[in-house]
Amino acid sequence: MTISRSLPVLTAAALLALVSISPAALAEPRGQVTTQQQGDRLVHEYRLEGRLYAIEIIEAQKRTVLLDTDGDGNFRRQPADAEITPPAWTQKSSQ
Repeated sequence: MTISRSLPVLTAAALLALVSISPAALAEPRGQVTTQQQGDRLVHEYRLEGRLYAIEIIEAQKRTVLLDTDGDGNFRRQPADAEITPPAWTQKSSQ
């Protein structure tokens, strides 16, 4: 098959792939995780639309999770095995 004959097929496939993406997935805000190495300490900062909502610190095989649960800028210690997910206030601000 030549390029000129396969181009319409490729274009159609690309359009179908775009249509198959759910509207909810397109509306979901994108989060960002930045990682810094500070000596023997590894720090992960979790942001959504530029707003910091969680900090994960790993030092000497020990994990500390700090979470801003209500968007006031005060971070509260969470259990070491806590899953890091954006709190409800981050979802309200992104809609």
